[in-house]
Amino acid sequence: MRILIRNTVLLLFNLWISGLAVAQEYPNKPIQLVVPYPPGGVVDITGRLLADQLSRELGKQVIVVNKPGAGGTIGAEFVARAPADGYTIILGGAATHAFAPAMYKQLRYEPIKDFVAITQFTEGPLALTVNKASGIASIDEFFKILKNKGDSVNYSSNGIGTFPHLSVELLKQKTGTKAMHIPYPGGSQAVVAVLSNEVLFTQNHLPVVLTQAQAGRVRILATTGASRSSVLPDIPTLKEMGYDIVASAWFGLFAPAGTPQPIIQRLYEATAAAAKSPALREKLALQGDEISVTGPTKFLAFQKNELDKWKTVITTAEIKPE
Repeated sequence: MRILIRNTVLLLFNLWISGLAVAQEYPNKPIQLVVPYPPGGVVDITGRLLADQLSRELGKQVIVVNKPGAGGTIGAEFVARAPADGYTIILGGAATHAFAPAMYKQLRYEPIKDFVAITQFTEGPLALTVNKASGIASIDEFFKILKNKGDSVNYSSNGIGTFPHLSVELLKQKTGTKAMHIPYPGGSQAVVAVLSNEVLFTQNHLPVVLTQAQAGRVRILATTGASRSSVLPDIPTLKEMGYDIVASAWFGLFAPAGTPQPIIQRLYEATAAAAKSPALREKLALQGDEISVTGPTKFLAFQKNELDKWKTVITTAEIKPE
């Protein structure tokens, strides 16, 4: 019995020493940060801003590699199959790590099983927006219209399965209201649809609606975060007005399953340090995003909650990818 205990202690000690050695040696070459969307978009910009700061914190270059397609799932599958050595990670979000299992029957990875959560990095609430000429001045007026005329009310989104689409389906399910979904190719087109009265409203990303709101053409009735946006501090959230609706577009870092814990911790600590940069925070705020670095444990718990929440929304609404 004593020999067994001694051998177990020695094994654990050796594993601990081995882990320390891995952490001390990592990284010793450039790291690939996969962004599963095209160059030039908001997520790509976020990834490049983060990569630049991580390069400084880690002492090795972090290179952004764009692998777009299939709602981000092509890039996610690539990382899921990559070596678990910390040199290929992904800036994943709700689309790749929460929506995908309910959206795609032939998904070739599992968001929990095939990845290790490193940390959440950003969150960005959406803005419930109407044409100012509509005369809708409050959230109470808005929901009164949806309850009385829901069958004839249209709303615009950035496409099937996008956050602006699913967030409204969540709103409908939580409030027992109706509205017809009209998908558009992107956010700017979705807002133009509001301006031209093709639809009554959109619930969209802040950068998409802010310019028109500042010009007085649209009115933002509420935001969808857990707390008020620092960009729109005077606009209340749906949650604080008594509606059980929280829908923030989030992104975070994931590594392939099996990546040593010391490496995960190193990447988390580097991200936390990078997040302290005022310049980084300011640039992300221009995109409507706020930094939220939570660490592996909280991020995994959050991801599991998101998987459950959006599975219910997608299956109830019977949403299928285009």
